[in-house]
Amino acid sequence: MIITLSKKQKGHEIIKEFKDKYRTIENLEKLYKDTGNNLFLVDLENWNLFKDNPDEPVESMEIKIVDKLILTDFEIKILDLIKNENPKSIRELARFLNKDIKIVHPKIKNLEENGLLELKDGVKNSKIPVMNYDRIEIAI
Repeated sequence: MIITLSKKQKGHEIIKEFKDKYRTIENLEKLYKDTGNNLFLVDLENWNLFKDNPDEPVESMEIKIVDKLILTDFEIKILDLIKNENPKSIRELARFLNKDIKIVHPKIKNLEENGLLELKDGVKNSKIPVMNYDRIEIAI
């Protein structure tokens, strides 16, 4: 199964992601010089482009190939609730779904393992499910 995740952003949002990842453009330049890795070069070129064009709209896409993902109506409902309701924890998501957390948690872990959502640290060891994509396309 091929899953394409896409999101619309502005240049300044991409620069923020680069800062989170590399801290400074100088660090990124050094990484490229030290490794010669073309992925660093692409990020460096994009950083320079968006530095001069911070409001430039961009649609970024990420492609994942998975072979063990099962998407039922329940998983799709989970993704929809995460995207539209922004639950503050897996427990709150379970309440939105009117399901026991023991049923929801394994589904969330599976979606995370397959790259359809992220779990960020919340308060008191809780995890916040986050879906940072505007569109998911599935090809079988």
